[in-house]
Amino acid sequence: MFFQVLINAISVGSVYALIALGYNFVYGILEQLNFAHGDVYAVGCFVTYTVYLAAGNVFVAMIAGIASAVLINLIVERFAYRPLRIKGANRIAPTISAVGIAYIMRNGIQLIWGPQTYRFDLNMGGDRSFQVGGLYIGILQIWILAIAIAVMVCVSILLKKTKWGQAIIGVSQSLPTSELMGIDVNRNIALVYALGGAVGAIGGILFCSYYGFIYMGIGFAYGTMKAWMATVLGGIGSTKGAIIGAMSLGILETFVSAFISTANKDIIVWGVFILFILVRPKGLFPAEIAEKV
Repeated sequence: MFFQVLINAISVGSVYALIALGYNFVYGILEQLNFAHGDVYAVGCFVTYTVYLAAGNVFVAMIAGIASAVLINLIVERFAYRPLRIKGANRIAPTISAVGIAYIMRNGIQLIWGPQTYRFDLNMGGDRSFQVGGLYIGILQIWILAIAIAVMVCVSILLKKTKWGQAIIGVSQSLPTSELMGIDVNRNIALVYALGGAVGAIGGILFCSYYGFIYMGIGFAYGTMKAWMATVLGGIGSTKGAIIGAMSLGILETFVSAFISTANKDIIVWGVFILFILVRPKGLFPAEIAEKV
């Protein structure tokens, strides 16, 4: 049973890792907590659900959902976050703006799709599995792990091996200096939001497929809060930390549900989280930030 639960935990952790990566991108560049991240992926999931019902093609539906999340993030960055950044607003202003945008999107979902819970099934093998020894591995679990690994590898290569990735690193270190070096700061920040929206939407779609449901509040409950917990556990601003923190969170939740209590899972997980940040407030792998003395 231990290894069966571990397989399930890795699947949950992989989904959380994708959602946390998208959340962590924005903080890594701007040190801004994007509390609208979960609701952006929720819109993407609802678009995916709607397109799949209409077209019946999982790839078309996923592309439509990811594209909608990217578009929303680009619009929000351009008209809500960029003006505040250009005007030099204090750090609390973009956070409040993000919370407001999250409420707007959540109520938009309720207006279009209603408050009810829908069954989310993209026919990715959710009911099918095969046996290896005494373990049962679902087809959907294999899809989740394969997609999560592929996305993480692509993001890592993009950030470390491309000129755009180097430009992003420069922007994260100093906006004024990057501008003086000829880097188009606004365009690169917009691309960061677009990439964060895409990765978050992929994670959200896999999450909804794994648990088989979707409702208007799923973005906040299983997106924003889980991503925030994972990034804090791993170390805010650290890509490696976001992935390891998300995997740790998924493993903790799954084992608590399996061996202790499903009903009290959130209480126990939050208790462990609070104790952890009291002992190690900067997380497992805090981002290294150079400061002038």
